[in-house]
Amino acid sequence: MLTHLNGSLWTMLDAPAKGVEIARVGWGTPDSLALPSSEGIPGIWLCTPASGGFPPVIQRTFLSRGTAQPITIDGHEVGSYYETDEAEYVLLMGVGPVDRTASRGDQAYSAFVNLEIALQSVGFTFHDVVRTWLYLDRLLEWYDELNRARDAFFESRKIFGGFVPASTGIGSANLTGSAIITGAIAIRPKEGKGATKAMLASPLQCSALDYRSSFSRAAEVVTGGFRTVFVSGTASIEPGGKTVHIGDCAKQIALSMEVVEAILATREMTFRDTSRAIAYLKKPEYHTQWQDWLKQKGLPSNFAQEVVADVCRDDLLFELELDAVKRL
Repeated sequence: MLTHLNGSLWTMLDAPAKGVEIARVGWGTPDSLALPSSEGIPGIWLCTPASGGFPPVIQRTFLSRGTAQPITIDGHEVGSYYETDEAEYVLLMGVGPVDRTASRGDQAYSAFVNLEIALQSVGFTFHDVVRTWLYLDRLLEWYDELNRARDAFFESRKIFGGFVPASTGIGSANLTGSAIITGAIAIRPKEGKGATKAMLASPLQCSALDYRSSFSRAAEVVTGGFRTVFVSGTASIEPGGKTVHIGDCAKQIALSMEVVEAILATREMTFRDTSRAIAYLKKPEYHTQWQDWLKQKGLPSNFAQEVVADVCRDDLLFELELDAVKRL
């Protein structure tokens, strides 16, 4: 899967590679992710079960116009800064904690601090972040610890009451051996140039903040004549915040996708405007239910990359994250 960054941020899937590659994210067994050619490109390398039965997945991000300035932490390239006429951007990938032997909660807090350090190196703050990705080894054992660490960081930086980023929190080990590895995208509109950003609500769900999970359901960036919507990881959760359709993956998929569709509809978008999507399946056999849903909706079988991973609750069997782009 190839993702291109223009004025629209993410504009194309499966397009010919062009421009400067600025990030990679991969899922697979450790052997399948031994990619020497990725040296020097910021990335997140995530481990899926060897018995998962799925081929390795690699997403590659290109800046197809302009140039990118590398961002480093302790000599390691972890992201890129770039700009358009309307805004400045930072894309970070592969930011982890300082001490991989620390407690998992401390590692999570440290990862947020390192995201902030990377942002500050090019004049950004965490208030500029519109979306994060949080990949946790053995997530189901310590998701509450993550939320406490994130809450503490957000409170100390006064994120609550301002722009709370969209996010995905998924269970995946990583090749660094840390408890958590992260990524983020940030935008800083140039004064008077018309670029905007906003948090979006979900018409069919409560705010995640209502049950102390500190992310917005979706975020929107308008720049370069395009509207880009980042939908957070979305699962089978009812308006009060409880899991529904326990044990029934097909119904969980249907509800999750109904929720995503409703978010897109608030921005006059449909699934046809999707530019990037990842379907997280708790078990490989749920591939069949997912493909059945796509067929029923007339969507292509490769609508989303499929990854075997734990979702944030043990009774959640499916989650989808999605980006969509539409010309204004």
